Amino acid sequence: MGWKIKLVKPDFLNLKSFTLLIIFSFSLTNLFAESRKDTLVNKAWRDTCRVVKAQIVEIDSIQSMLFYRPKPFQFIKNVPLDLYQLGKVSFSKKNLPKLGAILAGTAILVAVDQPVLDAAQHFGRFINLDAERKSKTVIEANFGSFSVDVLDLPQNVNSAIYFLGEGWPSILIAGGFYGYGLVSNDYRALQTTSQMAEMFFTLAITTQFLKRITGRESPFRAMSDGSGNPGGGWHLFPAPSHYQNDVSLHDAFPSGHLATAMATITILTGNYPENKFIKPVGYTLMGLLGYSMLNNGVHWISDYPLAIAIGYTCGKIALSRGRQVITEKLENHGISSSLAPIYLGQGNFGLSYRMTF
Repeated sequence: MGWKIKLVKPDFLNLKSFTLLIIFSFSLTNLFAESRKDTLVNKAWRDTCRVVKAQIVEIDSIQSMLFYRPKPFQFIKNVPLDLYQLGKVSFSKKNLPKLGAILAGTAILVAVDQPVLDAAQHFGRFINLDAERKSKTVIEANFGSFSVDVLDLPQNVNSAIYFLGEGWPSILIAGGFYGYGLVSNDYRALQTTSQMAEMFFTLAITTQFLKRITGRESPFRAMSDGSGNPGGGWHLFPAPSHYQNDVSLHDAFPSGHLATAMATITILTGNYPENKFIKPVGYTLMGLLGYSMLNNGVHWISDYPLAIAIGYTCGKIALSRGRQVITEKLENHGISSSLAPIYLGQGNFGLSYRMTF
């Protein structure tokens, strides 16, 4: 068992583009950078509360955010609860109409999958956009009798856009936040990294589960096998061995690429709402990613609605960890106060007085 690193000839679309992506991921955090100081706050803990360190970030005149420092590998412990919350939120009574709309939209798109795919690929040929998936493996993991490609760098424009959803850009962005957070003691950057890592695991489990029970055929496979089945075939509940031995016959639905991109944008906009460029840039790149996957025949357009919904929900669940949004109600100019008992530890009790004005 070990790692084997393959060296490839550097050119603009592989080594340089990957280097620029690394530089971008680390310089991105400088746009959010400002000095942070720790403060002490009461945090709920079991039947009482305890004093912990936190950092308060002022977003605007009426909203601030409080961030706690994440514990090492805390994100792994959160994944089982995230999966439970994803199911609970998805099938809650108030969200059933939304779920129904997503499924209905997916069904409508399934009916037009083939003509939409054909139109997307015809347009790609019209603008001379090479649809072939071209990449070179630069990092490969060897595990005895089999190997796994860890990092493939794109060799044409369409593949470079497709690479945006592979997970590496999100990992590099998370790494940039982590490095900056450690150096500058920025809890917001560290929580962003922790939330993104948590999201990766939750999404990987969720999308793999759905792919392995729906077993939808990828477009390029449907067109190459001569089956003449518009929209590809569905092989529900394929045996694990069949899935693993013939992945492209089963793994189209939903799109893990688009789900990852949506979750990444959701986390970044949630933690940095004052940076208005994240949404337009992020959604533009998502649109290009969605088109590139039609152009290269990896996904049908009906693979997208559920993927976007899952990515958004997983991002929101991850955002609920390690932070609190503090909103001042400007309409309340009065003064209110409250008195409550508090447990001080070691069998001691006291009173807590709070005044709001």
